[in-house]
Amino acid sequence: MSHGRPPRRVRYAPNAHTMGLVVRKVTRLTAHELGQVLGPIEASLTALREGVASELDWSILASSVEIAIAIEDKGVVRGMRGHLEAAERALQGIKLRAMATGEWVATALYYQELDDVKAAVELHRFQLEQLSSAEAVKAIDLAKGRVRAAGGRVIEARLEQRSLS
Repeated sequence: MSHGRPPRRVRYAPNAHTMGLVVRKVTRLTAHELGQVLGPIEASLTALREGVASELDWSILASSVEIAIAIEDKGVVRGMRGHLEAAERALQGIKLRAMATGEWVATALYYQELDDVKAAVELHRFQLEQLSSAEAVKAIDLAKGRVRAAGGRVIEARLEQRSLS
């Protein structure tokens, strides 16, 4: 007997692409997706190296280092913390010099700063080549949470999504 209760309803919407969704989350990033992520980072590194970097270029590099540290903390790709922290210190030094007047003025770099930041970009490339899509999203979310907790501002950039077909 139902005792006057309506029949039970399914509370989730069935997904016609369940296997496609699973495959998308467990596969590594494609070459196109890596290019989308790394293109702006490498362009910012070039601008920094040439002494014409804007505050946005600095921010892109600082974000990539923060995400690389989050990937390190997630334990997927490990053993790079010293290099990443050196790059983080180098970027802080660059920002201090560039903002000495109160507004951003592109500054020349010391060789060690350039070397540290360049190494961090190369290591971040290696990390991204090893991650699945789901792991990359989790690391980015962790980095965003840390930035917000430290009182920083998060600027969201959207990448093209893989199709399920």
